[in-house]
Amino acid sequence: MRSPVKQLLSLALLLGALSVHADNAQKGDYWVVHHQASLGKSKVYLADGDPSNIYERPGGAKSVGVYLFDQQPGKPDFTVYDVEVDCKNKRARVTGALDFSSVANTLRRAKFSNQWQGDQQAWLAQSRNFICKPAERQALKMEHLGVMSASQLSRAGPQLFEITNREALRAEVIRQIDHAFTQMPAK
Repeated sequence: MRSPVKQLLSLALLLGALSVHADNAQKGDYWVVHHQASLGKSKVYLADGDPSNIYERPGGAKSVGVYLFDQQPGKPDFTVYDVEVDCKNKRARVTGALDFSSVANTLRRAKFSNQWQGDQQAWLAQSRNFICKPAERQALKMEHLGVMSASQLSRAGPQLFEITNREALRAEVIRQIDHAFTQMPAK
């Protein structure tokens, strides 16, 4: 069994490769665990729910790969986080992070805090819930994307932004309509 950090590094390197054979590529079962929709600034967090990609850690904790796709210009194509989850104590922390940029074909260490957290960061709380409450994923508004290879996952990022941008635009239109109604004089 490979360590989670080595697996995440392998996944990131696979995404940068020019030719990947689908039969040989490692696959994951990906879910959207959290997203922040804002026109042109959306963020989508995906977690790999494949049991063979979730690792047991000392003390009963588990480790899961979480991938951030950030739409903002100048951001890496994605950041992959190794998230350690402690269900018993309802907490999670990042133990490793790598940024991948396809333009420069680079893999760099990303900044992160390795402090245990409860609900301070929504994406970490949702990542914790993803592991600790698998039967409640859909009730917690997590969307199942399906089983795919790393190269398929890297191509899915821009399509996810189309969906979140549509949702953000719809929310903005509704907000403006609500605002217009509040401005109308009462009869």
